[in-house]
Amino acid sequence: MVPKMNENRNEVTTQKRALAYLRISSERQINGESSDTQRHSIQNYAEQNNIVIVKTFYDEAKSGKNTERDELKNMLIYAKANRNQIDHVIVYKMSRASRDMETYITGFFIPLKALGITIRSATEPIDDSAFGQFMEGMNVLVAQLDNHNKRDFTLDNMTQLSQQGWWQGPAPIGYSTYKMMNGGGKLRPTVKPNHMSSTVKIVLERFSEGDMTKAELTRYADSVGLRSRYGNKLSEDSINRLIKTPLYAGYVANKQTGWSLVEGKHEAIISTETYEINQSLLYGKRKRIGEVRPKLNSDYPLKGLVLCPNCMNPLYASAPRTGSGSKSPRYHCSRKTCKGLYKSIKASEMHDAFDAMLEKLVPDDRLVALYKEVLVTEATNQLGSVNAKLKGVRRQLDGVAEHRLSAIKKFNSGELEYSEKTDLMRAYDDEKSELIVQLGQYEQQQNIQELDIDIALQVMRNINQQWLIASLPVKQRFQSLLFPGGLVYDYEKHRFGTTRISPLYRLTANKKDSELPSKSFLVAGVGFEPTTLWL
Repeated sequence: MVPKMNENRNEVTTQKRALAYLRISSERQINGESSDTQRHSIQNYAEQNNIVIVKTFYDEAKSGKNTERDELKNMLIYAKANRNQIDHVIVYKMSRASRDMETYITGFFIPLKALGITIRSATEPIDDSAFGQFMEGMNVLVAQLDNHNKRDFTLDNMTQLSQQGWWQGPAPIGYSTYKMMNGGGKLRPTVKPNHMSSTVKIVLERFSEGDMTKAELTRYADSVGLRSRYGNKLSEDSINRLIKTPLYAGYVANKQTGWSLVEGKHEAIISTETYEINQSLLYGKRKRIGEVRPKLNSDYPLKGLVLCPNCMNPLYASAPRTGSGSKSPRYHCSRKTCKGLYKSIKASEMHDAFDAMLEKLVPDDRLVALYKEVLVTEATNQLGSVNAKLKGVRRQLDGVAEHRLSAIKKFNSGELEYSEKTDLMRAYDDEKSELIVQLGQYEQQQNIQELDIDIALQVMRNINQQWLIASLPVKQRFQSLLFPGGLVYDYEKHRFGTTRISPLYRLTANKKDSELPSKSFLVAGVGFEPTTLWL
């Protein structure tokens, strides 16, 4: 801190020292938050609050979804090297620090707090008061909500396009990216055959003859001149993808379509029959159009989450036969570097240990309160949007009724034939049915009350019960939220450890346990990270 003479009182006051941190996502995403705007606002804030800016750090074209940014890391290094000489870090807005609460806490707030440095916003009421600290977290959560809304809008748009048959990914071999007009006169992404399409057709139709392995087909593709987009020879894996890709048969199938086959807007290179035959040859049985193969197994909900304590890779799951001939679901690691180090463990035992561990996790009351505020605000905003949509649907229903009545009048006056009137009535009735379904959905959304939000928060407080009754996809999404770094299983003490837990939850100590501060970061055994949190 720098001493400074107060001219009015003729006494020495203390001037605080601060680091300035600026971030923009990209030049096209500045939205009035350019580096100059941020720098100017931070400087004004500093002058008004008797703060001197010691150094400025600026991350350009960096995402706010995480804290993996070069200049942010350099700022933390500088702050640590100049400990006790820096009082604040000033940002233009809290969203410039992060747009994700978890990474804000772990990658921004905690490292600075450990150094005794507080965070200030040049444009928001952030200070050391209870309200200021509340607004600090609230503004990060609002930025996170905005980020999620944008992401959901983008994903919804991508889903709608995919389900209409438009192709949005990179073009596979034999196709080039292309844009064509939809029915509304807007350009939409798709693909069209290029100079390699005829060669792709030759290769795929050759495989459908059924007398060639994938390795032989790979050599055949090379002999007829099939190459990657960069002119390289194709590997057997590339040929395997070529055979599996339904795009060549005129279909779109991706995450947005739920991996179901949707008829595409593009021109097919091979027939549906050829594609069906190739899938039958590839998988050993016929793959029907629209068939979705299950990838999850309810016997192993922890698969992908629990890591091997030796190689730190996810455990395998299998069900070997017992002496009586029954199956015994187990978790294990059979990699070369881990064979013989640890015995496999029964899936039921690990699930019981996981359930017991969940009983010790409770949500952080402060973050839950912030979360509730955001949910209530968002519910209120959505209600206004739903009301507007309801009015629109009701206007459309009134319009359908008017058109229907007009058609009947025209029929009665002889302006329409009976068949024309029947076709119009059917079309209007179909449109009315669709609108009534929409109306019901919007009316149901109107019923969102704060009580529903309280119920949702209560679910957060009873996570072990919810885990037991949840469906497998929900379990796995929930596990990833709780333990984004995965879990390591200690085979000797039958407990779980993690280096990272969701900031929404904390571990409670029971009477037999040590106090939380001394329990949180125990010394780990061989193969574990030194900061493993044992649960």
